[in-house]
Amino acid sequence: MAIIKKILNIFKSGSREEEEARLRAQRERYENFLKALTSGDLDTRWNAVRSVGDLGEPFIEPLINGLKDEFWIIRRGSADTLGKIGSPAVVPLIGALSDPGEDVRQETIRALQLIGEPAVNPLIQSLKHNHPFIRRGAVQALGVMGVDHAVPNIIEALKDADPWVRHEAAVALGRICDQRAVAPLIESLNDPLEHVRMAAMATLCSLGQASIPSLIQALVDKNEDISRRASLALVTIGEASVEPLIASLTSQNPGIRREAAAVLGQIGNTKAIPSLIETLADPDRIVRIEVVKALAALGVPAIAPLMQVFRDGDVRTRTGAMEALWMLGQPATTPLIMVLKDDQSDVRKRAALLLGEIGDQKAADHLTGLLSDENVSVRREAFEALEMIKKRNPP
Repeated sequence: MAIIKKILNIFKSGSREEEEARLRAQRERYENFLKALTSGDLDTRWNAVRSVGDLGEPFIEPLINGLKDEFWIIRRGSADTLGKIGSPAVVPLIGALSDPGEDVRQETIRALQLIGEPAVNPLIQSLKHNHPFIRRGAVQALGVMGVDHAVPNIIEALKDADPWVRHEAAVALGRICDQRAVAPLIESLNDPLEHVRMAAMATLCSLGQASIPSLIQALVDKNEDISRRASLALVTIGEASVEPLIASLTSQNPGIRREAAAVLGQIGNTKAIPSLIETLADPDRIVRIEVVKALAALGVPAIAPLMQVFRDGDVRTRTGAMEALWMLGQPATTPLIMVLKDDQSDVRKRAALLLGEIGDQKAADHLTGLLSDENVSVRREAFEALEMIKKRNPP
């Protein structure tokens, strides 16, 4: 028995000595790392940063300091190593978000992204932190990480007291692309600061199809800033907005019909022309005015259908077509000249009137031929038109 105890004591002594040796080696490595990171040259610091990822928590604080290094490669290496350390680095990294430097914050967010799921709940909790830089960085990180279940928390951040937190919340919602964000983002179109409004509008545009119905409803918002920016967002979305806007031309709300026509004119897609032509008969005068402007904005492709209405439409649609053709100007001259010989005297008269208003010199000879028209009203209108052309084109 005495021999066994002696042998065990030797093993214990050896084990203790080995542990002490291990601790001394770790302490020595830690001190060497700190020395390398704080006073070494670039290569020395880079090698130090890359060598300690497997040693864990004792090296978190110096690596956090490495995020502030003057050289990007050290900041990046520190972020990558902190990402490898994982969960123990989350709280110190969130604290590092308080640094005002954009470069530091970006590398801190990179480290949190590399850590992944263990960082999510602490980041969500940090949206209530009293330091605005930490709230801002937490929103950014959640957006970069694409955390779907953080969307309600990020939406709440759209009302943060700090405008840059609100800005980053709008950007983050664009990265996550969740339809729940549409209505709150439309409210943010009325934010007092321009950079927040622009971020909200950019995200609404990036959401595309999901945001279109709400943007169309926002066209008639009581707040003119919201309605104006909703219009701009629909124009920016472009092609995807066209069909929903065409459908809105039949809305029960005349304001939506009016604004839908205006936006269609700005988008400039010719597939809207037939529906706009039909809307020339709208009972609301202001709607008809916007439809006329839209058709004129659509340009030459609108001329043929407008000429059809000019000849065959009822009084209301015909009048709208005439106004649109007048707004189109010289491109409408040739089609109008072609109907100066129409069988209907009323068509000839109205064509003469429009050609006079447009004032294109090339219509003069054709109008002169109407001075002998069998209809006195046509002759009178042709004469007036020629006088107007002369005034606009002096010799």
